Amino acid sequence: MPSSDEEGEICPEIHVSEYAFVNQYGEPISFSVLPLQWSENEVIGQDKTEVFLDGVADDGLMKIYKQVVAWKLELSYALPEILVLLKDKKWITLQKPRKSFGSTIRTILITIHWLHFMKKNSEESAKSVWNHLRNVFSLYEFEPSESDLLCHKLLIHEAVKWDKDLENSKNVINFLQMPQRNITLHQDVIVFKKDKFIVNGDEGLDDDDIGEEVGGAGKSIFDPVCAICDDGGYILACEGRCLRSFHPTKAAGIDTCCESLGFVNDAQIDAIPSFLCKNCLCKKHQCFACGELGSSNNSPGQEVFPCVSATCGHFYHPKCVANLLHPDNEAEEKKFRDKIVAGDSFTCPTHKCFVCKRSEDAEVYDLQFALCRRCPKAYHRKCLPKNICFEYNKYKNSLQRAWEKSAL
Repeated sequence: MPSSDEEGEICPEIHVSEYAFVNQYGEPISFSVLPLQWSENEVIGQDKTEVFLDGVADDGLMKIYKQVVAWKLELSYALPEILVLLKDKKWITLQKPRKSFGSTIRTILITIHWLHFMKKNSEESAKSVWNHLRNVFSLYEFEPSESDLLCHKLLIHEAVKWDKDLENSKNVINFLQMPQRNITLHQDVIVFKKDKFIVNGDEGLDDDDIGEEVGGAGKSIFDPVCAICDDGGYILACEGRCLRSFHPTKAAGIDTCCESLGFVNDAQIDAIPSFLCKNCLCKKHQCFACGELGSSNNSPGQEVFPCVSATCGHFYHPKCVANLLHPDNEAEEKKFRDKIVAGDSFTCPTHKCFVCKRSEDAEVYDLQFALCRRCPKAYHRKCLPKNICFEYNKYKNSLQRAWEKSAL
């Protein structure tokens, strides 16, 4: 969605977790009561209530207690992002809320995740979105329902005005055309997910992981393979846009001599309220095509842009991805590049077979994807070149060069 940094300075180093919002009397209050900023000149709502953010930053070392005056959301990334504007004109990003505060913001979080899914999956059935939301909010006492969305119908109306993907979604339009009815709000008691996503490759993914609905079954969107050494096991997932995972300690990656994140023990990991890799913390990511680092901050100076797929954490320079998708058509390449710079979303080459240019069909064995972890190439099993293998074979001196999609 459009946003402007002129009304407030983006502080990529500040991500607040274990947060709650309170009014001037110290009572819990949702950030949704604040004015919602869509762009520099478009703010919905009035600042009638004093609202204060109470949380921690810098891995729990910094205490935050500041008045906030507005909020905004970003739906273009792999996960929805919520930011609030401090009174001193600095934007900061919200991460995990305080457990006791969960019920206060339950309906707005469900609405934001609903909008995020609809933006990225406009052709999916209504059943798919509710399966997805039940998976994301699986530890809530009450399942997500349309009543939760009706609490924020004005927000959905405004989102449709600003977002072309939502405007073209039949499910969103059908919902907005539903007649208004009286709603009894839930008084929910929430049990939150664990603060970190620790995955043991030998045991599969924790049920606590936030999942992406794939074929009707819950599946984590986080990479269960270390981004440094390409091996699984005991890993820590970044909760930022990249969706990558890392061996947190050298002991965890001892089998592959992994450099790891350098933590000494589990106590250090447990002390992190919410883990962000340095790239996501600084909002600088590598282009998955050329490997060069660029700013991923949603601002006029943005250099690399994320793939729109909800399960893809790759970033690209507009020129790089345009060249990959239109290698033999200079005019189409320039047109595509300009669209990305202007704010249009795109799907990167890893979601089409490099040989036949068709999508994956996970239900058909031969049409399942094999993916490279070092370049934007994917192949159907039947299209995979013979010199690319799935497993390391020391007797044939062959290195693993492809990973099955189920392993990513």
